[in-house]
Amino acid sequence: MQFTLNGFTQDNGCRVFAYQGIGEDRVRVKFTVRVDLAMSRQYGMRLQELPLMCLALLERNSATAEPEVAPIQHHVTFTEEAMIRFAEDCAAVKEAALARKHSSRRQPAKEEDADAPAVNSFNDGPAVAVKPFGNAW
Repeated sequence: MQFTLNGFTQDNGCRVFAYQGIGEDRVRVKFTVRVDLAMSRQYGMRLQELPLMCLALLERNSATAEPEVAPIQHHVTFTEEAMIRFAEDCAAVKEAALARKHSSRRQPAKEEDADAPAVNSFNDGPAVAVKPFGNAW
């Protein structure tokens, strides 16, 4: 099922996002996701992130729902458990990005290599001065 955000309303400290789901049979169905704004701030979620978080929640619910057993929920509340999981996932992504950033930095030169001349990796010959454009020389 594909979802499209139609807008949101404010209701007693909650933001209610309205989505339209389009099934494989091209039937359009309305969905809403309610998010407690105080709780979202408590877990460090920005307002800009909320529509995508709700979209991910709807997609996860529609993917795991079995129509024969339990129908897809059309009015969903973003629970505290889901917010905790999302906050942990964000922290893990940030931590991985920092680890990649620090590991990609060049390692400092060893002390014994500091006096050694620089090695040109492209050829073994001496470095050649290149004349700049114009009459600089």
